[in-house]
Amino acid sequence: MNQKALVFAALLACAPLPAVAQTTPAPLLSGTTDTLPWGLYAGGLTDLQAGDNRLRLSAPAGVRVLGTRYDDGSRTALLTYRPTSGLSAQNALAFATEQLQRQGFELTYRVIYPDEARARALLRRMDRLIEVQVLKGATGAIQALYQFRGGALPGRLLVGEAPDNLRVYAEPIDLKTVQIVPGRIFLTPPGNVLIDSASYRDREASLLFYGMYTLQELEDYYLPFFQAQGFVETVERDSGELSRTYQLARSGQTYRLTLTASDATSRSRVTLGP
Repeated sequence: MNQKALVFAALLACAPLPAVAQTTPAPLLSGTTDTLPWGLYAGGLTDLQAGDNRLRLSAPAGVRVLGTRYDDGSRTALLTYRPTSGLSAQNALAFATEQLQRQGFELTYRVIYPDEARARALLRRMDRLIEVQVLKGATGAIQALYQFRGGALPGRLLVGEAPDNLRVYAEPIDLKTVQIVPGRIFLTPPGNVLIDSASYRDREASLLFYGMYTLQELEDYYLPFFQAQGFVETVERDSGELSRTYQLARSGQTYRLTLTASDATSRSRVTLGP
């Protein structure tokens, strides 16, 4: 080797090595559902963050992936794998939900079944919902199903009039799919009905809507609806043939719920206030 070659080799040895960029492996299966790109990966993805163009979902590290599939009809992606050691459905669900949470999704509810072979959760990110179901078979194989669900809420009423913690919507909502925020209250009509008027006066929100509702039908909808939000019925303050008022309590605060059955114009009313 001549002198120039020796000098060049010495310079290369002293030069700093360039940083090696971390790359994400190619997905086993990928697609786009409702404009959301997604991919299923072999396992152990940890470099996850909100704002990535593609939603990345994987099996845990060290497992053997048995297969992937996507069903367009149900909008469900399936990832099947066999863990090398005992992995419960609950632990598999925890792994899946943590991956989604690291990409900006928030947990709305989670269910672990008594047989410990099934678990499910629902997560929301803005107007997107993903339901995760985990099934553990008799052979130990685990199926993780990701169902992409429409999560857009109906039109919100009284924006700028009612306080932000009181969310009034023009149609019924599924409380299991909304983001849980301490102190937030939801008020909706009891069905997909035409709303005649919505108002907020003297700290009371009121919805007047069309529909032949009896007082019993209104009670059957609204009492469980507010109980699901953590309210407890403390006393029935006023009872009448067409109108009834309840006192509800939650976290040390009391509210009045007044239900008014249909009148001669086929309109009913619900009013909520302190």
